[in-house]
Amino acid sequence: MALETELVIPHSAQDIIEAYADRDFNEHLSKKVGAKLLSFEVNGPLDGAFEIVTEQSMAADKLPDIAKKVIKGEVSVHVTHAWGAPDASGSRRADTEVKISSAPVSASSAQNLHARGEQETLSTVRGEVNVNIPLIGKKIKAAAEPYMRKFVDLQAREVSAWISGRG
Repeated sequence: MALETELVIPHSAQDIIEAYADRDFNEHLSKKVGAKLLSFEVNGPLDGAFEIVTEQSMAADKLPDIAKKVIKGEVSVHVTHAWGAPDASGSRRADTEVKISSAPVSASSAQNLHARGEQETLSTVRGEVNVNIPLIGKKIKAAAEPYMRKFVDLQAREVSAWISGRG
């Protein structure tokens, strides 16, 4: 099963992009999931194609139970979001790569922010978890995908609250 979700965020795609590219928002989101933001950088202008690269650290006890059997201590999560330039309507697309440094686990996804005017954006996310651990890899993947879905939902709620709180 792969991750597929659609959520309406009651803000413009540009406001969402600006929040995603804000270090304070990323620190806030990291804390919400029990992680610590170790590094954060934005490469390129927000009005064109750009990248957001982050590194977070979190305790392995935040992982699904089956993953805790093979992953101990702290895990480092490296995330790269490669955002394309906006189209004529202001819609954007990001290709995201996630790598866990202490385990053969990664994920990739595509997020589209479909602009619906200045007050609403449809966010669609399609992704896949990849686990290369003999015998239990499929079980870890099956356990990780609901966590990804919860994170995508949390991110949408938090970015909406963040923008509303800044307005």
